[in-house]
Amino acid sequence: MALVEWKRDDTVAVLIMKNGENRLNLSFCNEMLAVLDDIERTTDATALVVTSSDAKIWCNGMDLEWLLPAIERKDPDVERFFESQDRLMRRITFFPMITVAALTGHAFAAGAILACAFDFRYMRSDRGFFCFPEVDLKIPFLPYMDALIRRAFPMDKALEAQLTGRRFTAADLERSGVIRRACPSTEETLREAVDWAKTLNKGRDIVGAIKNTMNAAIAHLMDDAERREPGGDFSG
Repeated sequence: MALVEWKRDDTVAVLIMKNGENRLNLSFCNEMLAVLDDIERTTDATALVVTSSDAKIWCNGMDLEWLLPAIERKDPDVERFFESQDRLMRRITFFPMITVAALTGHAFAAGAILACAFDFRYMRSDRGFFCFPEVDLKIPFLPYMDALIRRAFPMDKALEAQLTGRRFTAADLERSGVIRRACPSTEETLREAVDWAKTLNKGRDIVGAIKNTMNAAIAHLMDDAERREPGGDFSG
């Protein structure tokens, strides 16, 4: 079964994550990257919307059930996973289309960081939290991850999110400008995200060029992450 699928809706490519809690592991990240390549290569879509098929969860962070034992046994796939996760974060950040996360459920830890890599976010208001629990898990953020969070959150809320591990609701995030809108249901979240994305229709070349300039400092931090020593710190 495919972990990720996509469909075309006018000028919008809608990517659906279909792996349950959509926890990040090597297979999932690689399939996401392959689908993003396919969308860019085979369509003239000008916007990307990413949602989840799970009724409660958009992305629940790293697949720690696989990752922690793999670290203990020194599995070479661990470093491949970190490299793949970094590539996925970079790909979303610099994707040459306007990107929208339709958060139809929980976004936790690395899943919440992934949501911050998108240009815009919509979130359902009746179910789901947005949370960085790293402070309680005793896992530090990589510098580029901190930069992605601070790009999406105003500074006071970025501090609160990272240092307290607070679980934010859609209403909280709408007030802070982290999401464009809190929507009453899964269906409405996806519909509003796609309908708004259809109104944009901006050229890929200029969108990509603007993102390269806006995110230049993040690109340098991502380069540093790619050069980090194997087995270094990670965000969960």
